[in-house]
Amino acid sequence: YPGWTKITGPVRIKQQVLTTDVAPSILDAAGAPPMDNIHGQSIKPLVSGNSENWRTEWLYHYNYEKQFPYTPNVRAVRGDRFKYIRYPHGDGSPDRHMAELYDMENDPAESTNLINDPAHKQTIAMMEQRLIQAMKAVGLDHQSDKMPLDAGIGTALPDKAIR
Repeated sequence: YPGWTKITGPVRIKQQVLTTDVAPSILDAAGAPPMDNIHGQSIKPLVSGNSENWRTEWLYHYNYEKQFPYTPNVRAVRGDRFKYIRYPHGDGSPDRHMAELYDMENDPAESTNLINDPAHKQTIAMMEQRLIQAMKAVGLDHQSDKMPLDAGIGTALPDKAIR
């Protein structure tokens, strides 16, 4: 945006920008005051060369919907290097789907799940704690994180071509 940076061409940044940053960025570009209680932030500091206070990780959560049975409950945290994903069942029982850990620096396509790699045991523990902290930051813990029971597919799997 004119006036935000002296660079006239495209700029690639390493920081993570989310769709929640779009509205605050548009408001900032228009000179409007920021909205209260919004999760995103203007990208102006990033494109202006100031990434000092930018997020280094973010929480992702999605709840199972009966209409979309292939998408279970998801709780995940994405840091600068690792992404950790859990699939809680919704009744407090142990997860029924395997957790996932990806090294986004060395495997941005997420082709190798490191969750069972003994070399990443400490990373898994660290990311689990970061997930707990990210959830607490938005007022969620294991007791207050209410989610629907993941009923699963409930029918025969469809044609192999679409699995």
